[in-house]
Formats: sequence, C-alpha cells, structure tokens
Amino acid sequence: MSYEDMSSFIRVRALVSGRVQHVGFRYWACEQAERLGLTGTVENLPDGRVEVVFQGKPELVNEMKEKLKQGPSMAIVRQVIFYRERVNDSETFFGPVY
Repeated sequence: MSYEDMSSFIRVRALVSGRVQHVGFRYWACEQAERLGLTGTVENLPDGRVEVVFQGKPELVNEMKEKLKQGPSMAIVRQVIFYRERVNDSETFFGPVY
C-alpha cells in the first residue's frame, strides 16, 4: 500500500471495558477488522479491558467503532473510549498482540 493510498486514513485507539476478556473478543475484533480491510492490533490489558488499535478509511473506521460498542455475543460492553492517533504507514495487517 502506497503513502498516497493512506493519505485519507485515520487511526483510532479504543479502550473497551465490561465483560470483554475470555469471551472471544480479540478473535471477533480481528474478524471484524479484516472484513472491513482495516489494519491494527487487539490486546487484552492487565486491568480487564481490551485495547483495539485500528486504521483505514474514515467510513470503515467509523463502522468498526460502532461494532466495538456492541462486541461479540458473549461480551457485555460497558464503555468504549476512543482516541485519535497518528496513522502508522508501515502497518499491513490486523492481528492480536500476545
């Protein structure tokens, strides 16, 4: 992907809290991001939240933001806090952080 392709991209960091660990949230987030063609990472945090960092075209990023507010069927999402970040032009895929 060239720099010109990414010129309109935005990047978001989401901190998701509630019952979001041990419910397949990371797998589900990877699946959703891949379907939307986003790149980034998803990680369980020690405090029980899940951090999802993703980037792509604004309309697709907004769609992912809405999906995160719902989560997978076994999750109970209580709160999602979104932060804008600088686009990472070397990122090429979406995947979990272990």
